[in-house]
Amino acid sequence: MKLFKALAVFLILFCLSSCKLIFKQPEIVKIQDLTIAEIKIDNSKLELSIIVKNPNGYQVRLKELNVEMLDPNRIKVGEARLKKEITLPAKKSVQLDFLVNIQSRPMIRMVSSINKDLQFIILLKGKGRAMAFSKSFELEQLYSISIEDYLPKMLPNLGKMDTGSSGGQALFKLLRTYVGDYGFSKTGLMADFILINPYGINFRLKGFPSEIFIGGKAVGTGNIKEELFFDENVFYREGSMVFKLSNLKSVVGAAKGVFKGGIEYEVRGKILIQAMGFDLELPYAYSGVIPVSIWELLLK
Repeated sequence: MKLFKALAVFLILFCLSSCKLIFKQPEIVKIQDLTIAEIKIDNSKLELSIIVKNPNGYQVRLKELNVEMLDPNRIKVGEARLKKEITLPAKKSVQLDFLVNIQSRPMIRMVSSINKDLQFIILLKGKGRAMAFSKSFELEQLYSISIEDYLPKMLPNLGKMDTGSSGGQALFKLLRTYVGDYGFSKTGLMADFILINPYGINFRLKGFPSEIFIGGKAVGTGNIKEELFFDENVFYREGSMVFKLSNLKSVVGAAKGVFKGGIEYEVRGKILIQAMGFDLELPYAYSGVIPVSIWELLLK
């Protein structure tokens, strides 16, 4: 009887030892993709997809998988983790997706001025378990994202200019609109604004070529008075747009607005920006009111 028990214990220990030797750790096959999902003033989100393989002929439970995003100086700038345990099928590979939070301004500063890309060191650490045994695994890889497609999102969102009436922080804020000078056939219109640089981007605002509309009709053209330059230490700058309008077209098209104490107008065009070695043309539009009375128009 004692011999039988001893033999049974030996067989159990042998089986467990064999299983431990046979159990292979899960493998991170590759980093499938890394994209910028969202860019906001304070925080941004990255979408990371990786492929994990179970090389064993039986199911393995993936207990942990932690993600650390490091900058080129190996300073941690973001992290994520597996939210719940998953089962890896035998001899199969699965794709796992992570949403990584990262601070926006440090991320922007990581952009390489030479390669025009965003470089991360991605550190992955996980643990798999089968039967009574666990094995750890990890991978470290340098990964780059071309910023050309994402650059418009990093710049002030001029495509939807905000006059500040929405209650949120306006990246473009129209300060005032006024008549600069009068002539026999042309009226000079000025529009002062503030432009905010929330991410600390180095860029040059080269121009705002545009048309101005009153009552839905084009009544003139305009552009910025002078170029504006931004860097990581410049949070905002003030600028001005200068328009030339036809007096006759403007007055006729704005007749209803005059009696309300102002002339409503809309500006449509494109901004010309040079940033990180790229020249960008982005559509934009905004609206405002010329605070001029009917008497001022008649007396000029």
